[in-house]
Amino acid sequence: MNTSFAFEDEIDLSRFNNLYKTESTTDAAPRSNQIPDGRYEVVVAEVCLTTSQSSGNPMVRWVLRITSSAFRDRILRKYSVITENSIRFVRKDLEVCGLHLDKFEDLKSRVTELEGVELEAQQITKGEFTSVYFNRAITSHTQADGVANDDIPF
Repeated sequence: MNTSFAFEDEIDLSRFNNLYKTESTTDAAPRSNQIPDGRYEVVVAEVCLTTSQSSGNPMVRWVLRITSSAFRDRILRKYSVITENSIRFVRKDLEVCGLHLDKFEDLKSRVTELEGVELEAQQITKGEFTSVYFNRAITSHTQADGVANDDIPF
């Protein structure tokens, strides 16, 4: 059997030994790895209800894929920890996405309805903390499902 791939024992890496010892890893990370603060059009690529590792509180974990700008297809992440003090912010995020709940516990069975919602989001960094805020829905789950939205002027 003729193969074009070399086996591990056939690959000679010894010529890199000296470089490996002396090369610095400081500048090895891509410099443009971070997405700068600003407003982005995003789609909710993934959303789930989980728990915070640090506090054990329930949390909504959002994965947002940028759909416009030079950062298209890059990912923003949002973590919404649910406490008595933060539930109003979580409710606002859900309602911006078009998800209105009769009982908050219904979020467990309806959280995946948020996937595919298109939003205008804003990333803001203060010190070492980066936050993502939802400004407005471009499409909500009700619009995407073909249900009329009374906020549309036509």
